[in-house]
Amino acid sequence: MNHLQKDTILILLKTDNMHRDYTNNYWFSYKDFLDPTDDFTDFCCECLEGKCEYIALIENLINQDKTAKIFVQVYGLEDEDKVITADTLIIFSKLPLAEIKRIFNEPKDIFPSDIGEETDFSQPTFLVGDNGELISITELSHEEQSVYYCWWD
Repeated sequence: MNHLQKDTILILLKTDNMHRDYTNNYWFSYKDFLDPTDDFTDFCCECLEGKCEYIALIENLINQDKTAKIFVQVYGLEDEDKVITADTLIIFSKLPLAEIKRIFNEPKDIFPSDIGEETDFSQPTFLVGDNGELISITELSHEEQSVYYCWWD
């Protein structure tokens, strides 16, 4: 994750905490968030090398659907605001839910707690882009793709 993304998400999360307003959702590209060399992000209690297993799962999905877009939903800050945490992938894909489940349930050691189709987009949701800009998810969706969630507990 680059410096501009870090600054933006820190400001957003701290502002949300200060106002106790947790209505907004924030996403990053999985590549930015799951970068194994970035210890600023923590996915499902996995820092650094532990992220590689999740990246392999995502790459399996992308190999089957070249149009897929994968994001990570950010939940908050930990370790005195030194680490961004998350445990949910958001998947835009043409593949059916059964195929998404098959791909993510293949490994027996990191299988998700739940996988399903996301249908409720009532909360404001933003992708934090490379330059820290906020992009509404309405700009990301395509009619031919379904939106799925995949989370680990």
